[in-house]
Amino acid sequence: MPIKRLFCRNFLTASPGINGRSFQTNPGQQGFALPLALGMGFVLMTLAMATLITAQSDRTTAWQRKESGASLAVTEGGLARTLAQLTNPNNAVLLTRNYDTINPKTGKTYLGADALVNNGDEETAAIDEWASASSTSTCSLSNTATAPNMTYTGMIGPNGKYTLRAYRYNSVQQTGTFLVEGQQGSNPSYVMMTIAIDAEPTNFPGILTQKQVSLRNGRPILGSNGNVYYNPDVSPNPTLKGSAAPGDANRPAYLSAIEAASTDNISGTIFACALTPTFSMTAPTGATSLGNVTSNLNISGTGGGIKAYQASQISLTNNTMTVDTTNGPVYLYVDQAVQLWGTAQIQNIRTDGVPPRVGDLRIFADWFRVYGTACIQTAFLFADPPYGLHLDSTADGCSSPGNTNVDGVVWGTHVLGYSGGSSGIGVPDDVSSLSDILTTINLPIRYKFGQVKHWQQVRL
Repeated sequence: MPIKRLFCRNFLTASPGINGRSFQTNPGQQGFALPLALGMGFVLMTLAMATLITAQSDRTTAWQRKESGASLAVTEGGLARTLAQLTNPNNAVLLTRNYDTINPKTGKTYLGADALVNNGDEETAAIDEWASASSTSTCSLSNTATAPNMTYTGMIGPNGKYTLRAYRYNSVQQTGTFLVEGQQGSNPSYVMMTIAIDAEPTNFPGILTQKQVSLRNGRPILGSNGNVYYNPDVSPNPTLKGSAAPGDANRPAYLSAIEAASTDNISGTIFACALTPTFSMTAPTGATSLGNVTSNLNISGTGGGIKAYQASQISLTNNTMTVDTTNGPVYLYVDQAVQLWGTAQIQNIRTDGVPPRVGDLRIFADWFRVYGTACIQTAFLFADPPYGLHLDSTADGCSSPGNTNVDGVVWGTHVLGYSGGSSGIGVPDDVSSLSDILTTINLPIRYKFGQVKHWQQVRL
């Protein structure tokens, strides 16, 4: 072996070190630096990936929030446009009708009758009462009204689109609930808003008969809504087709047509106009049976909707039937007649300090007869054809100002006031609680939305 190579080999394997010790390589430490470097690199790479993923997630979240915010702005803009359209007189009639389209994800309507999303009462068929709505009337004075004209969808900005998905009217609470969808980007937004629906009746029919009105002996119709609608074809003067307000030159002819006295005791306008309201006279399933009502009785409404009662007949002599509508409306279905003698009373009351509303007590019967000094107080009366209301009363029976035996709204086939007395009917000034029934006679009425009751962003 060459001397140079031998020297190098010996030096590397047995070189004297400090204090004579040799520097020798430990086989267990060989290759430690490389795995350590690789491990540190992997850790750093993992941290870098985690940081990148976090940054990307934050970026995605920020983008989604930006899109959601833009969609919400579009939704609110679409809701504002929808409300603006409903301020038009020809569209205001829609505020008491329902519109509910099909949600493609569920195959059912968006809201359902209770105006809540995903609450189980959604229908499988779309509800569209807006398409057939009309603000025209069979009365000649209203034929100038135009049909509704609504736009259900539109653009907000260059990329935002909104759509009215549903609208539900609650006739008991007199509220309307909108569901509007807005979208800008891939994330849609949904907003529900519930508003109060206020009615501004025009020429409200305080008295409506499908046939004859006979107000003999000067029986009065009192109140700012004391308007009388009658069928001219069965009146003493079938040529009359218009109307006559108090003081009009043609007023005597209309007074004669309803067999009223020459002294004008009708507060409102008289309309020669045949209107045919339709109501179900059958008590709904679950109505509470009262049997024959012949003595004092107290009944009441319950929270959560209309409380229905069914009676075979009501025949009271000097007795009182008290109906408490504090907790909700009461509908009373009578198979035969409602007859009151002497000082008998049917009273609509509230115990919360709020005045009772005429629309919260509705009585459906074959006919009504009021004798003596009896009174039906703050109620809507509907008499099924061929009968109506017969006033056989002799004097004032109601506690309200004026000489009346019925304080309320009377619709039916006839309103006949016989010559034995001079008391009549007082129609309340506030009839807003009956705004829903005007859809049954297609009579124009001005509706408007009031305060916002509820606003909520929802998920579908």
